[in-house]
Amino acid sequence: MTNTVRFIHTADLHLDSPLRSLASRNSELGELLEDASRTVLKSLVDTAIEESVDAVLIAGDLFDGDLRDVRTAKLLERELRRLEAVEIPVFIIWGNHDAEARLTEVLELPSNVHTFDGRGGSITFADDQAVVHGVSFSKRKAPNSLLGKYNAPLPGCFNIGMLHTSLTGSDGHNNYAPCTVPELIDMGYDYWALGHIHKRKIHHDHPAIVMPGNPMGRHINEDGERSISLVTLRQGQPPDITRLCIAPVCFERIAVSLDDAVERRDVLEQANHAIEKAAAQSTAEHLIIRLELTGETSLAGHTTRNLEAILVELRLEYEHRDDVWIDSIDVGKLRLPTETSSEGSTHSNSFLNALRELMDDELLSSLNLQENIQDDISALNRALPGEVNGIFDAELNDSQKSENDELMKMSRDWILNQLENDPSDSQSTDTP
Repeated sequence: MTNTVRFIHTADLHLDSPLRSLASRNSELGELLEDASRTVLKSLVDTAIEESVDAVLIAGDLFDGDLRDVRTAKLLERELRRLEAVEIPVFIIWGNHDAEARLTEVLELPSNVHTFDGRGGSITFADDQAVVHGVSFSKRKAPNSLLGKYNAPLPGCFNIGMLHTSLTGSDGHNNYAPCTVPELIDMGYDYWALGHIHKRKIHHDHPAIVMPGNPMGRHINEDGERSISLVTLRQGQPPDITRLCIAPVCFERIAVSLDDAVERRDVLEQANHAIEKAAAQSTAEHLIIRLELTGETSLAGHTTRNLEAILVELRLEYEHRDDVWIDSIDVGKLRLPTETSSEGSTHSNSFLNALRELMDDELLSSLNLQENIQDDISALNRALPGEVNGIFDAELNDSQKSENDELMKMSRDWILNQLENDPSDSQSTDTP
C-alpha cells in the first residue's frame, strides 16, 4: 500500500440553487448570487489542481433538482475537463436532488469522471492503491438502507465509501438511506465520504466518517462558513482532514443586544458596530447579514413598527460597499421591559412577551407547520385550471421552506405590533 493518498471530499453543491427570496428583495444581490454556485465549482477545481490531489469525490446533490439551464451542464463539463487535463479522477454519486435533475441527460462527462449507479460498484485510483465504493440514488426517495449494496473492503489498499444519507435522521431533512455510525464502522472502510446534511460534522475519527456540509450556504438558515474537506490517508495513521472555505458568499446571523438602547440612534449604532465586527472577521468576499435584535428595551415597540425604515437606513449605510449586504432584521427576541411604572402596562408587556415566546416555540418551530403549508399548496394546485396546474412545486424545497419561515416571522411581528398599545408612540403607527 502507498504511504499517502490525498483527495477532496465535498457534497451538496446544488448548482444553480434558486435563491428567489433574496433576489426578489434585492436585484443587485440576486445578480451576485446567480453565479455563486458556479464560482464555487471553479474554486473547487482550482483547489484540486493547486493541491495536486489524487481524486475529487462528490457525494451527491451536485444539482438542485429539475433545473434546465444547459449552460450549467456545459460549465460543469468544462471544469471537469480541467481536471482531466491534469489526470485527476472525479468520483460522483447521485443524491435525491440529482435523481430528478434533467441536466444529467445532456451531460457529456470526460473520461476522468466516474459515476456510480443504483446498483453500486467499486473503482480503484492512485495506481490501484485506493478504492472508492459508491451507490447512487436511482429515485428521489431512498427510505431504506443502501449498505447491502456495498462491496467488502479490498485488501492491501485504502477503502473509501461514498454515501448520500441522513444517517439516523436530522432536523429539517427527510429520512434518506438511513444507517448508523456503528454500521458504517463495521463495513471496514478507512473513510466514509458522506453527503446530504448541509451542516458539517465529523461523526467518527478513525475510521473517519465525515459529513462535509455544503460548500456554500443557500439561504440565511444555512449561515456560517461552509467548506470542503482536503483528506490525507496515511498507512497506519488516522485520516488527516483539513477544512477549506472556498465560497465567495457567506450568510451570517448577527445578534445585537438593545438592552442599553434608549434612543433610536442607539439601535443604529449597535447594529453598525456588530456589522463591522462581523465583516472584519469574515473570510468570504461577500457577507449577507440578518440582524437579530435581542434584549429588553422600551424601544421594542418603536423598533418593530419602524423596522422597514431602520432596514433602509442600514442598507444606505453600506450601499457603497459590495462586501456587506443587509438582508433582513429579525425582532423575534426583542422584548419590552418586564417592569414598568404602571401596573397595567407591566401586565400588558408580560402578556406580549409570553405570547411572542408561545408563537416562536409552538407555532414557528412546529413540524406540522410546513406540512400544513404543503397541503394548502397541493389543494391550490388541484383547484387551478389545467394549463397552469402544477405551477407550484409538489414538494417544498429548502429554499422555499426558508421563504415560508420569513413570511411567518413577518406575520408574527405584525400581529404583535397590532396588539401592542404604546400611546407615547401612537403617531408613528401605520394604519394597515
